Amino acid sequence: MTLLANVILHFFIAFGIVVGGSLMGAMGSFLVRQPPLSNMMALSEKLKIWGLVGALGGTFDSFMQIERVFSDGQLSDIIKQIILIISAFAGAYSGFVLIKWLGKIEG
Repeated sequence: MTLLANVILHFFIAFGIVVGGSLMGAMGSFLVRQPPLSNMMALSEKLKIWGLVGALGGTFDSFMQIERVFSDGQLSDIIKQIILIISAFAGAYSGFVLIKWLGKIEG
């Protein structure tokens, strides 16, 4: 896969984890008669880190790979990993912002 394809996939995986998890959590809150909107907004904050971790493969292998690059001296691999981490973070944060925006419209 090309770097651009990986960047796009990482972005949308993280985005989907935050948005999907928040919306499903809101549905659960509704079913147990708790305020779904406030719970959805709180969940979006908590799910940002899990969106990042999920997009990177569920482990911190990317960070371990960066450590190996420092010892081997291959700078191109570290740049690719940093781009993928930034892409996943941007996706998770975009999902968080979307949920906050939806909460302000409804609230």
